[in-house]
Amino acid sequence: MFAATSATGTSAGSGAMVGEAARAAALLVGDRVIDGAELADLARARAAGLPDPLDGRCLVHVRFERTLDALISYLAVLEAGHVALLLPPTGADEVVATYPGDFSTERGGFVATAYRGRPTHLLHPDLAVLLSTSGSTGSPKLVRLSKDNLRANAEGIVAALGLTARDRGITALPFFYCYGLSVLHAHLLAGASLVLHDGSSVSDDFWDVVAQRGVTNVALVPHSAGWLLDNEVLERDLPALRLLTQAGGRLTPDSVRELALAARRRGCRLQVMYGQTESTARIAVASPQDTLQSPDGVGRPINGTTARIDTSVPEANLPGAGELVVAGRSIMLGYAEHPDDLALGRMISELRTGDLATIDADGMVRIVGRRRDFVKIMGLRVDLGRVEAALGEAGFEAVVTGDDAGLRVLVAPGRNRDVTRASKARRAAARAAGVGPAVVEAAVAPLPMLANGKVDRLGADALVRAAVADACTDTRGRMDGVGADVTVPHVAAVLGDVLAVDSLDPDRSFVEQGGDSLTHVPASARLTRLVGDLPRDWHHRPIRELVAAASPRRPGVEAATLLRAVAVLLICFSHTRVIDAAGGAHILLAIAGWNAARFGFSLPTRERRLRATARSIIGIWLPTAAAALAGMILTARYGWQNVFLVNWLFGGLEDTRVELWFVDSLVACLLVTTALLAIPRFSRLRDVDPYRFFLPLAAVALVPRFVAHAISDIPAGGVPYTVFWIFAAGAALGCARTTARRLGALAVVGVGVATYFPDPQRNLTIFLGVVVLAFVREVRLPARIVPLVVLLASASLYIYVFQFQLFQIVPRWEPGPVPGALRSLTALVGGCLLWRLADPAVARLRNLLPVEPHRKD
Repeated sequence: MFAATSATGTSAGSGAMVGEAARAAALLVGDRVIDGAELADLARARAAGLPDPLDGRCLVHVRFERTLDALISYLAVLEAGHVALLLPPTGADEVVATYPGDFSTERGGFVATAYRGRPTHLLHPDLAVLLSTSGSTGSPKLVRLSKDNLRANAEGIVAALGLTARDRGITALPFFYCYGLSVLHAHLLAGASLVLHDGSSVSDDFWDVVAQRGVTNVALVPHSAGWLLDNEVLERDLPALRLLTQAGGRLTPDSVRELALAARRRGCRLQVMYGQTESTARIAVASPQDTLQSPDGVGRPINGTTARIDTSVPEANLPGAGELVVAGRSIMLGYAEHPDDLALGRMISELRTGDLATIDADGMVRIVGRRRDFVKIMGLRVDLGRVEAALGEAGFEAVVTGDDAGLRVLVAPGRNRDVTRASKARRAAARAAGVGPAVVEAAVAPLPMLANGKVDRLGADALVRAAVADACTDTRGRMDGVGADVTVPHVAAVLGDVLAVDSLDPDRSFVEQGGDSLTHVPASARLTRLVGDLPRDWHHRPIRELVAAASPRRPGVEAATLLRAVAVLLICFSHTRVIDAAGGAHILLAIAGWNAARFGFSLPTRERRLRATARSIIGIWLPTAAAALAGMILTARYGWQNVFLVNWLFGGLEDTRVELWFVDSLVACLLVTTALLAIPRFSRLRDVDPYRFFLPLAAVALVPRFVAHAISDIPAGGVPYTVFWIFAAGAALGCARTTARRLGALAVVGVGVATYFPDPQRNLTIFLGVVVLAFVREVRLPARIVPLVVLLASASLYIYVFQFQLFQIVPRWEPGPVPGALRSLTALVGGCLLWRLADPAVARLRNLLPVEPHRKD
C-alpha cells in the first residue's frame, strides 16, 4: 500500500503495507528489534493463511490490540489484498453481528468464521479498511476507506510533521482508533521506528519507556496533555523527544499555549491537529509557530486536502463562519450502514464535517461550533435523527433534542399507563447514542405541534427541561454529593449557581464564563464534593471535561485556599493583639496576583481582560464601599476616600482610614496591570509567555518600593507602589510551571521582603507564605475541617473590610487575650455571615457587565 510492491497471492495493485519505503522501519517490542524487512516477511507469511483474493476478497475481523501479533495480522490482511474491519479487543457485538467476518484474528493467525469456500460479502475493489465512525450513534455505521485514502493521509501527515527515518514513535493510542492507526501508517511510510507499548500514556511507566527507548515523538489527546502538564513530565530527562502532537478533542487556547511553551523549554515542539475518521485521520495540522501565535486554530489543510466554508448553513451566525467542507484523496469512499454497502465505490466527493469553522487569509482553520443536527457528548458525535429513528423502531414516538451537555427525549404517552415509560425511553436512547443513561433526560408528554402540522422541536425541548427541573426540585440541595451518575449538566448547575447565571456553555471554561479569584474557592470546593479531585488547570478546561478529568476524592484543599484562610486568621488575631504574627495581608496580595494571572489576565484579548478586571473590581468595591459607608456614618472611622478606594492618594496614612489599605492597593494593582496588558507589545509578550511579562514587571516594581522607603517614612503597607512588586511576583508564580521559574519569582520576593519591615519575623512570615504558594499545590486535611477552611477563604474579603467594626461589638472589659480572641471570633463569624447574605446579590450585580460583549448575528 505504501509502495508499489506485490507478493505471491496478492492481486496486482492491491499493494503491500510494508514496501520499499517501510523496509528501513523497525518495531521495538520489549527487547526485540524488528526491522522493516523482517516485518514484511512476517506479514507475508501470515497472509499465506488467507485465501487468494482472486477467488474473492474476504472480510477479516481484526481485534486490534497493541501487540505484535495483532499488528502482523493487520498488515497480513492488507498484504493479502483482503479487507480489514478494525475492532477493539472486546465488545462491538452489534458491528460483528451486522457484518459477519469470513475470518477473524486469533493468536498466531486467522480462524475461519463465516467463510465456506467463498466470501460472505461482495467487497468493492477499492475497499481496504473499515473503521467505526466518529459520528456513530451506537448503530453499526462504518467508514469505508481505500488503500489510496490511507496512503494519501499518511503522506500528508509525514510532510506536515517532518517525520524521517531518524524518528521513533510509540503506540500511545489504540490502533482501532483512527488517530492511533495514523501514527502506525505515518511511521511506516517515513521509514521511522515505532515502540510497541500497551500501557497508558498517563502513567510514569510510559514516560520511562519514552526516555529509555529514545522516543522522538508522542501522540497526545486532551486528557493525556492535561496529565502531562499537571505532572510536569516535560521537566524530566527525555533526551530524544522532539515532537508532541495533539488531536482527539479541543484544548483551550491557554492550554495549547502552556503546552507549547513547556515543549519549547524541553527543546521540542507541539503541533495541534484536527481530523475525523471520515477523512482517514487528519484534515489539518498546525505548525509549531501556529501553536504559539494562533493557539485557537487547528492548523492548515494537509497536502492533498482542500477546505472551504459553506456559509449558507443556518447555524452560520458569525462573520466568515460556516460548515467546514473538505475534499481530497484522504476523504472516505462513504459510509456503510448495511452489508450491501460494502460493494459500493466512492459515494462522496466532499466531506461535510458538521463542524462550524472559519478559515483566515493564511489558511488557518478555527473551529467555532457544531451544526445542530449533531451533538458531541464526551467526545462522541451523536446524530440526533438516528437516535430518534432508533426510538421509533423500539416503539416510542419521540422527539430527541440536546446539546453537548446531553440528550433530551420527549416521549408521547403510550396506550397503557406505564410509569416506567420515560425510564425505558431514556435507556433506549442511551443505547442508540452509545452514551451512558446519566447524560440522557427523558419525559412523557403529548408531542407539541406547530400550525403546519409538524412537531414543535423547540417546544419539546422546553417540555423536557421543565419536567426534569420540576423532578429535581427536591434533590437540588443534594446535587453537591459525590455520585456515580454525575453529568455535565450537574457540573454546569453547580458552577452556574456560584456565578449566579442561569446557564453555562459546556464547551467553555469556568474562566471564559466569568470565573475569577472571588468565585474560584467556592466553585472548586463544590466541584470537588461533586466529582472528586480536580486537575490543576480545571478552571481553564471546558466544563464537559471536568466529569472525566476528576479523580477519586481525597479530603483536602488547594494550598492557595488554605493560605487565604490562614492569612485572614493571622490578620484578625494580630489586629486584636492575641498573637504577634503580622504579614497576612501581604500574603493575600501575593495570592491575589497568583489568581489574577490564572483567571482574568489569562484571557486571550485585551477587551476580555478589561472586562474581567472590571468585574473583579465590582466584586471587591461593593462590600468595601458598604463597610466604608457604615464606618463613615456610624463611627466616622472612614471617609469618602475609603468608599472610592483612593485613600492612598487623598487620605491619611496614619489614622484609621489606612485600615483598608489592602483593598486600595489590590484594585490599583489590577488596574495598572490591565493597563499595561492593553499595550500591544506587552499583550503579545503575555500571550507568548506570561511568565516573561510578570517576572520582569515584579523586578521593575522593586524600584519604587526601595525608593519610597529610602526617601520617606510612608508606612510600607499603605500605598500601592510599595507593594505592587509582591502582587506581580504572585502573578509570575501563577504562570511558573518549572522549579527554576518558581525560584526566580521567589528571588524577587526575597529581595523585596528582606528589609521590608523592621520586624524580621513579619518579613519571614510573608516569605514563608509565598514559598507555600509556590511549591505546595494541595494540602490534605481532616474532612471535617475542609468546609471551615473553604468558608473562611471564600469570606476573606468580607472579614477583612468589616473586621474593625465587628471588633467593636465586644467590649474591652479587661486586658489580655480573652477579649481579643472574642473580638477576632466575632469578626470571623460576622464576616462569614455577611458574605453568605451579600455574595449572591453582588454576583448578580457583577453579571450586569457581561463577560463578553454581545455580538450581533
